[in-house]
Amino acid sequence: MSHRSAGPSHYDWEAPSYDLFNEKNSEPLNRLLTGMLRKRGAKSVLDLACGTGSQVLWLARRGFHVVGCDISKSMLRIARRKAPAVDWRRGDMRTARVGRFDAVLTISNAVGHLTKSDFERAMRNVRANLAPGGLYIFDIYNLEWLRTGDHITKLTIDWSDREVRQVQYSTLNDRGVLESFTTVLTNRGVTKNVQTLQVYTAKQLDDMLRQSGFKRVRHVGIDGSKFSHARTERMLTSAEN
Repeated sequence: MSHRSAGPSHYDWEAPSYDLFNEKNSEPLNRLLTGMLRKRGAKSVLDLACGTGSQVLWLARRGFHVVGCDISKSMLRIARRKAPAVDWRRGDMRTARVGRFDAVLTISNAVGHLTKSDFERAMRNVRANLAPGGLYIFDIYNLEWLRTGDHITKLTIDWSDREVRQVQYSTLNDRGVLESFTTVLTNRGVTKNVQTLQVYTAKQLDDMLRQSGFKRVRHVGIDGSKFSHARTERMLTSAEN
């Protein structure tokens, strides 16, 4: 198993069915993000991995000035169709310079699609897009949770509605690389995909963020619960510029 940073084509293939699997499930996270941003007094937000726009649209409707940026033309095409008036940009989280914002987001395990060195590069670029004291927020699977008991089997997916069915199972190696095998069945046929994610412990993230110049790093569960090294499945991490 090898892990390379994902390119645009990785996201293009899943764009047509992305909202079916993610849109309804994103509301609790979006509410949590709204609370975190308001608590910080944030007014402007850059989503550097916006996908089809779940976080961007949610926050824009609640009065934030939001810019959505993504590497995938297909994801952005869907986002623009949903909200033509929003400022959508095509760009790479490692290199895109959009401005200075009160907060920067990269949600949906986006940073895991990068290698460790590319994630470090992305952190430096995030800081370049943050105002002094600005907040960087991202989520990622918790490596300690994945290594505990049989938790890896809990990532197995068999989800369907009238239009599509998605089946997925995953494996984990000793370098913290999560490999997921996905089959999507629709009335147009069957597509298969293999993707890898680099996942981290909270301590690894703390060290990487501080080495990149961030401070006041905090982890909670993706639902806002208190972080536990062994019991938290996905971490929502925030760090101050």
